[in-house]
Amino acid sequence: MSAPTIKDVAKTAGVSIGTASMALNGKPGINEETRARVLEVAKSISYKPNRYARFLTSKCTNVIGLIITDITNPFFGNMIDLIQQELTACGYDIMLGISKGNISKEQKIVRKFIDLHVDGVISVPSHNPTPDVSHYQELQKLNIPICFITSYYAGINAPCVMTDLSDGAYRLTKYMLETGHHRIAYIVGDRTVPVSNLRVEGYLTAYRESNFPVQLGWIVVDEVTFQGGYHATEKILDQFRPDAILTVNDFMAMGVLKCLKERGIRVPEDISIAGYDDLLYTSLLETSLTTVHQPVEQMCQRAVETVLRQIKEPDGASEKILLKPELVIRDSSCVHESV
Repeated sequence: MSAPTIKDVAKTAGVSIGTASMALNGKPGINEETRARVLEVAKSISYKPNRYARFLTSKCTNVIGLIITDITNPFFGNMIDLIQQELTACGYDIMLGISKGNISKEQKIVRKFIDLHVDGVISVPSHNPTPDVSHYQELQKLNIPICFITSYYAGINAPCVMTDLSDGAYRLTKYMLETGHHRIAYIVGDRTVPVSNLRVEGYLTAYRESNFPVQLGWIVVDEVTFQGGYHATEKILDQFRPDAILTVNDFMAMGVLKCLKERGIRVPEDISIAGYDDLLYTSLLETSLTTVHQPVEQMCQRAVETVLRQIKEPDGASEKILLKPELVIRDSSCVHESV
């Protein structure tokens, strides 16, 4: 038995093929009662649209490509779910690519997206150095809209939706300084990546305003992963004894917590810890984590809105949307004895 076609939907619903197509693709020009009837029929006969045929007639596939760096980080798992919900509500499907922060893999994903005629791309940029961004230039030459999320590539003029990372790092560092922590280690990603420097900028600004001395050696670079947090903490403890350790995400902070626990160092009595992101379960850890909340739901909504608006208005401005972070104080930090 052959798969149901749009002709079967139209015949069963008692409408023309053109009307059925408009209803199924969310187009205006038909009443809601007719639209609801067509959609109900399509569901009842298990109709699946032929994307290739739709591309041939409309040059659109109603598919958005999404590039994520690290599927093991729950922050990005949540992001995939939220973006998929937003796209589904707008009549689009998602095509997922996992780059693992590797520029070569990211290039292959983008070329696959091009071959499969995605209508737009939402991308989490790599947290590693990226000298070659020609794949994004290729997207732009083909007029395929791009929206970066959480970060951006300096060499690509495209919209970006992200939290104000500098402000978040500033607030967190200022809080630690005001609660008596003066030797604050900061674990960040590669310093050639723009978002790492934004965070360091906030950290150093807080120190400058406090008039407390800071040493550049307190800024430690490592992979922005659980293992990176663990490894960086080992390096820090071999060099000096901080009274606080900050990380660029909660996943790294959990690696820090593991390392300190194995060494018999108490949190927060000996060293206060703070992450960034406010993952769902950070409040449920044995020592709940002080962190900076990123409004990920709003971030995903704005990213989807931005890429879909570019599809409709190709000549729109490439704006950078900065969302406000929020400091969340929990048990992994405390007032230091010196206060």
